Amino acid sequence: MSYYDDDFSKIGIRMVAEADLTEPDYSFDLVGVWKHTDGSFYLGTDSGCSCPSPGEDYKNLDQFTGPLTRAQAIEEATSLWTAYGEYDPPAFAEFIETITKA
Repeated sequence: MSYYDDDFSKIGIRMVAEADLTEPDYSFDLVGVWKHTDGSFYLGTDSGCSCPSPGEDYKNLDQFTGPLTRAQAIEEATSLWTAYGEYDPPAFAEFIETITKA
């Protein structure tokens, strides 16, 4: 189940993949990628303590980064992952593979 609990189908997107950018420890630093019905991709990030739910502030498409091509979404997510310290390379590789196949 996704950390992002909201149903974004009402704005035409579905979650493709998400990844932790840091080790979860009563907090979260996440990146997620969604695919729009038109084939474009959108990226969202969120971080916080254990109290709020990730993505709870996302309500509209303009709050995401996009529209992006698949390659741009992968590049942007990889840039974030690198900036945060490259946490859990195998899990991030799986995240990228999932986007590649979406």
